[in-house]
Amino acid sequence: MQKWKQIAGLATLLIGLGALATWDEWKTKNEEKEKETKGILLPIKPESIVGLRIRATTEEDGGAKTGGSAISSAGATDVTLKNTDGTWAISVPVTTAADQQVVTDLIKNLTDYKTESEVSTSKDQWPQFGLDKPRRDIEIETKDGKKLSFYIGLNTPVGFSAYVATSDSPKAFAGSQYIVTSTGKSLFDLRDKKILSGSASTVTGLTVTAKNNQGTGTLALSQADGKWLIQRPVSAPGDSVSVKNYLDDLFGLKATEFIDSPNQALLAAMSDKNLLAKIDLTQSQGSHQLTFYQTKDGIYARAVNTLTVFKLADDARGKIVKTAKDLRDKKIFSFGSADVSKVTIDGEAFAKVATDWYRAEDAGKFAADGKFTGKAEEKPSGASHVRGLVVDLEYARAEDVYDAASDVAKNLPKAPKHRVILGLTPKEPDITIDVWTAQDNPEMIYLRRTGAPQIFKSKRSIIASLTPSKIAPAGDEATMNPLQSMPPEEPTR
Repeated sequence: MQKWKQIAGLATLLIGLGALATWDEWKTKNEEKEKETKGILLPIKPESIVGLRIRATTEEDGGAKTGGSAISSAGATDVTLKNTDGTWAISVPVTTAADQQVVTDLIKNLTDYKTESEVSTSKDQWPQFGLDKPRRDIEIETKDGKKLSFYIGLNTPVGFSAYVATSDSPKAFAGSQYIVTSTGKSLFDLRDKKILSGSASTVTGLTVTAKNNQGTGTLALSQADGKWLIQRPVSAPGDSVSVKNYLDDLFGLKATEFIDSPNQALLAAMSDKNLLAKIDLTQSQGSHQLTFYQTKDGIYARAVNTLTVFKLADDARGKIVKTAKDLRDKKIFSFGSADVSKVTIDGEAFAKVATDWYRAEDAGKFAADGKFTGKAEEKPSGASHVRGLVVDLEYARAEDVYDAASDVAKNLPKAPKHRVILGLTPKEPDITIDVWTAQDNPEMIYLRRTGAPQIFKSKRSIIASLTPSKIAPAGDEATMNPLQSMPPEEPTR
């Protein structure tokens, strides 16, 4: 019996200890929660806020340290924002998109703000704290239709604090002055600075009309099956990366100033005389048209059927005006090096055996798998430079492209300096590549390939593997290629 009493006593003790531990945990959590919420003036969840009205009616320095209303109409702000379906927009004094991040940060600063001390329990004392006519009056509306105002008054005479209060309590508090700067948002701060809405990824067509040396030129591109094609002023494939970067630049343009009511002088300056570019964007949902002007005072932009004028940074010009040269695909060839089985370099023929290259007359000494069928000491030397040349040509990009009617094309000698013929799989025709040295810059070359009327200007380095040893220095054309069988360059007749 005594034993059972001891067991019962131990059980009671364990239950008591468990209850004590549970109570202690509950107490600790409550204390932590109380500590987290202590001093918070706005016990509101950020996601429940659907409306804001921000009024700033006093000087930003907080007025006299010893008190006073410090009322000033200079720089006054009165902005109303509404949240619809999770997106913030400005409704007063203009109807326009809001900067989502700026508004989100503002709300977080308000709902996270904690006071440091209570300074008054009566509204009668609010005037001495600048709270009767606050420099910030931020009205908050929640989803349930309730409204609550957050007031910011003067700075405290000592320390880095400011007086604050809310509309649902007569109490006044002192808290960190950071609330002054973090809520000091002007209409400009709250606006979405981007002059284009939407995403660059939705653009399917692009037309740029801009002034050039010949007058006004038009660049037109369209997208089909994920590929861009230049339609004007020439028909050519577009470079997907370059077009994407251009569109990203356009959609990334931000206003440095909004002019909602432009004066007559500015409107007069935005004329064809000062036209920089007109850009039409076709998107999967709608379209945009923006016109850019370069005046003596800077770069301005305006969307069609809107009064607001955007002023842009001075460096925006390079992001706005592009040419076909900037956006065309500068990749010269479309073959894959793995598909090349034969190469002729200035009359000297080479063939690929398995994965290695040899002179054509030696290729027959190898089996299809690349094994040499003769005596080891008679194995011919490989031509590894050919592999390097093929790879270099595969990835070659043009620095510039000239049409067949251009002066560059007309002035090239009839006979090229080098001729390279690439033999592809039986289903594909051979590619003949003619090469000339650029007379104005020996580090550059001109290339013409079969099937392309254009002349491509590229770096000399892409033919660095033309011979087993690196090609001779620029200018030493006579000894450039010991295998050369092409006639010397002749001037155009």
